[in-house]
Amino acid sequence: MKPTPFPSRRAALVALASLTLAGCSSLGGRYTPQYLDGQVVEARPVVLSAADTHVSVRLLDVSLADAPSTVIAEQIIEQPKAFPVAFSLCYDRASIKPGHRYTVDARVYVKGELKQLNQTQVPVLGPGLPTRPQVAVEAIGH
Repeated sequence: MKPTPFPSRRAALVALASLTLAGCSSLGGRYTPQYLDGQVVEARPVVLSAADTHVSVRLLDVSLADAPSTVIAEQIIEQPKAFPVAFSLCYDRASIKPGHRYTVDARVYVKGELKQLNQTQVPVLGPGLPTRPQVAVEAIGH
């Protein structure tokens, strides 16, 4: 009797899945969560409608001057009630490299349109830098 191809396909898929899982476990360790907590504050208070408003906060690696920043973590806070807006960025501890420079970036959107952002870099995750940063956002002109 001629064997059907189904069992051999299944065995191949099982072997492929096993190799894939083995490759993932050898990638050099586990995900170790770390948190960076802080606040987004307004440099000059502006009246914002809480409805249709969200705040985006990102942890960026800005080490390479000739390349775009790398996003390490991001949090979106929907419909904040009032400023200051607390944030807690969760990132993998292994993604932080010695000698690299990191900053926090914040943006405020109303009805999908960018209304406020931080104008100056807020350095974090280095010796002598704030452990609970405050990111001041300012209105942008259109």
